[in-house]
Order: sequence, then C-alpha cells, then structure tokens
Amino acid sequence: MIPPGKFLSSAERYQLMPTIDRWVVRRACGLLGEHSASVGEEFARFAINLSGQSLQDESFLGFVIDQLKSSGVPPAVLCFELTETATIGNLAKAQVFIRTLQELGCQFALDDFGTGVSSLAYLKDLSVNYIKIDGSFVRDALTNARSESMIKAIAQLAKVMCMETIAEYVETDPLRVRMADLGVDYGQGFAMGKAQRLEDLLQELAFYEATVSNWGAPESTVEKSHRQTLVASSRPRHKTVQPSV
Repeated sequence: MIPPGKFLSSAERYQLMPTIDRWVVRRACGLLGEHSASVGEEFARFAINLSGQSLQDESFLGFVIDQLKSSGVPPAVLCFELTETATIGNLAKAQVFIRTLQELGCQFALDDFGTGVSSLAYLKDLSVNYIKIDGSFVRDALTNARSESMIKAIAQLAKVMCMETIAEYVETDPLRVRMADLGVDYGQGFAMGKAQRLEDLLQELAFYEATVSNWGAPESTVEKSHRQTLVASSRPRHKTVQPSV
C-alpha cells in the first residue's frame, strides 16, 4: 500500500487531485449510504478532506450534490475539511461551496489552522463549523508555553464565533487531558484511537447498533455519549473524539 504522503504531492503537481477527490467522495458516500441505519445524524460524523484544486473545479460542487442524492447518505453525517491555504486562495468559490452544502446539512472544518498568513483576517468571512488546530502547536504544548497559549487563544476565539475546535496530533493521554483543560472541544490522534479502514469502522457501528437494539431498552447516557463521540475523520480514517476526561 502506498501512503498518501508518497503520491499526493505528485498528484497536485499534475492536477490530479480533483480526480482523486471525486473517487474519495464517491466511495465514502457509497459506503455510508449502505450503512445509513448505523450512521444516522445523531450517531457519528465522517470527515472528507478536499483539495484546493477541487474548489477551482466548476463542476465539483454539482458532483458532490449528485453523490449525496444518489447514495442516500444523510448530509448531516458529512464534514468536509478544507485547508486554510486552499480556502483563502479560493475564497469566493469556497464561500459558495460551503454555503451551498451547509444548506443541505453538511458541515465544514478549516484544516491546519494557524499556519496561514491571514488566518484571522479571513476567518470572519468563512462560516465553518470546526477549526482544526494545526499539529505543530499541539505536539509540544506540554513543554512550550507559546504553543499552549496559542491553542488556548484559538479555542477562545472559536467559542466567541460559535465554532468548535479540534486539536490535531493528540498522540498521548497527557496531551488529551491538556487539550481539554485548554478548552479544545475535540481531539484527533492515537490518544483516541488508531487509524482504521472505514469499512471496519462501519461494521463496528452496525454491531453496536444491533447490540443496543437487542437489549430492548433505552440507551443510558453513557452509552449514547460514547456513540455520539465516535467520529471517523481525516483522509478519511482517523477517529476524532472528545478529549474531555
């Protein structure tokens, strides 16, 4: 298996990202549509990364809408991730793309936040639901006071703007606890769960739903909370769950 880091740069160089993004969207919607009973709106949310090249593709928005309709996947379970650089570089098209799919029920995350040159200047113009704090700040947050302060500031800013935050690269339990202390809403990384195939995760969700149904009793608060915090994310196989202790 060739990891994404080995071919994505070449795909971008030769303008192949829209083709790859179309395959990912088609495949993800197809699988989620097949398991729609297990991924209802309140169960989980699945994130799909999109490239800046796809935002420039005039037909890509229509393609995504067609896939949502044909697959039968509830739009509310999808969250599209756009990198900060790609979004700012295609701001007008990004705004139309985000607004159109949000009206259908989809959500959006601004990926790698904090690494661009104009983060705050453009954030007020983007109606995203989540801000993903770049892992370069998270990795050394336990030992670097500046990184910790930036994470806290981003979390506070997001709350004022009615957005939620996701910390990338939360690889250890102490980091998970610290992110919660700093006010971050969610975490992504091995501290919550290792990468796995989307097909396997969907089977887990289906098994969980069948088990709960067989009990013949309402879910407890803990059971429902566990189900709702299990989210598939990031190209597209990392779990993202709440880091709160």
